Amino acid sequence: MQKKVFPLSLSGLSESLDRQLPQCQCGRCGQPDCAHYAQALAARQETPDRCAPGGRALAERLAAMSGMPLSPKATFDGDVLQCARVAEEACIGCARCLKVCPLDALIGAPKWLHAVLPALCSGCGVCVPVCPVDCIVLEPAGRKWTGDDAAAARNRYHVRLKRLAEATPVARRRAGEKAVATQMPTEAPDEIRKRAIAEALATARAIRNQRSGIRG
Repeated sequence: MQKKVFPLSLSGLSESLDRQLPQCQCGRCGQPDCAHYAQALAARQETPDRCAPGGRALAERLAAMSGMPLSPKATFDGDVLQCARVAEEACIGCARCLKVCPLDALIGAPKWLHAVLPALCSGCGVCVPVCPVDCIVLEPAGRKWTGDDAAAARNRYHVRLKRLAEATPVARRRAGEKAVATQMPTEAPDEIRKRAIAEALATARAIRNQRSGIRG
C-alpha cells in the first residue's frame, strides 16, 4: 500500500526551501535575506529563480518544491565563489563594513585595520558599496561554497540577528544618554540676543584696553 503524502504547511515549506538556499544573505533576490525569500516563495509571491548565487540547479529544485515555474529570462552567477578582501594600505578603520556583514566574516574595530575571514565569507558583496574609500574588493575564493558552509552560515546569521536584537535597546539607551549629556540648554531668543551683545561688548572692551596699554 502506497503511503499517502500530505502537502507541507506554509511554515514547513518555507523552512524546507530556506534550507536549500546558499545562505549568502546577499539580498539580490529582492528580499532582506534567505529566510524572507523562502517565505515569499512558499507564499507564491516570488519565483524560484531569484537566487543568483544558487545557480540554475538550485532554481530547478526550488521550482519542483514550490510548484512555481522558472522564468526564461533568469540569470545566475557562475560557479566561481568570490571572497572579499580588504586592501590594508587604504583601510581607514571606519567600521562600516563590520556593521553590514551578514555573516560576521569581517573582523576589526573602529580606527583599527579590518580584515576578512575567508572561511566565513560567502562573497555576498554587501560590504563593498558601504566602504567610503573603496578598499574592499571581491576575488576568487579558490574553493567551493558547500552545503556545510551554507548550514553554518545560516546558524551564524540567525545568531547575529539575535545579538543585534538584544543589543538594540541598550544601544538606544546609551545613545539617548549621550544626546542628553551633550545637549545645549534651550534659550529664549531674548536671552540669546543679550548674551551675544554682552560677548561683543566684552570683546570690544578687551581690544580697547589692549590698545590703551600699547600707547602707554
